[in-house]
Amino acid sequence: MLLGCVASPAAAQPSELIERTMAIVGGQAVTLSDARAAITFTLVDVGGSVDPEQTATARLIDRELMLREVRRYAPPAPTEAAIDARLSEIRKGFSAESLARALEISGLTEARLRAWLRDDLRTQAYLAQRFVTASAPTDGEIANAYAQQKAEFDRTGTTLADATPILRERLIASRRRELIADWVSDLRRRTDVILLVQ
Repeated sequence: MLLGCVASPAAAQPSELIERTMAIVGGQAVTLSDARAAITFTLVDVGGSVDPEQTATARLIDRELMLREVRRYAPPAPTEAAIDARLSEIRKGFSAESLARALEISGLTEARLRAWLRDDLRTQAYLAQRFVTASAPTDGEIANAYAQQKAEFDRTGTTLADATPILRERLIASRRRELIADWVSDLRRRTDVILLVQ
């Protein structure tokens, strides 16, 4: 289903699609240009997806669900220095001319991109605070993980003792991802999410 299609009378061909609403999350539209901008500026991870726009849309739905909670609890805004650092990382993938062109094609201004990055950093800080208590793995769980990944550690001659802090961090990170995924699933159940393009 196509919504919000806008054709420029001077430039657009009759069949040219300028904009399309991909989903509506609690009344907030996620558009095709949002998905393309997220891909262009690596604002979401689409991996090797065969349909990166659909994958980006799914990531942006989750992002909007999380942002709704972030706005409710209003964590401190990130520093301008933190936003500058993230923007600097993005700029490394572009020349000055190609960045300007990418912003133009995406319908973004640099101010809008900074606002996007600000929201992302606020969300990251909120998640780090909310899910800091992911349970630490037991010694037995670490030993099992070492056995499962032994080939990797054997290549570098890493003993169980040396691998323990690495495995502990991996297991905690995995549990945190599971907790966040469960939380987002709950947010989705409590929010009207309408997929318009599948």
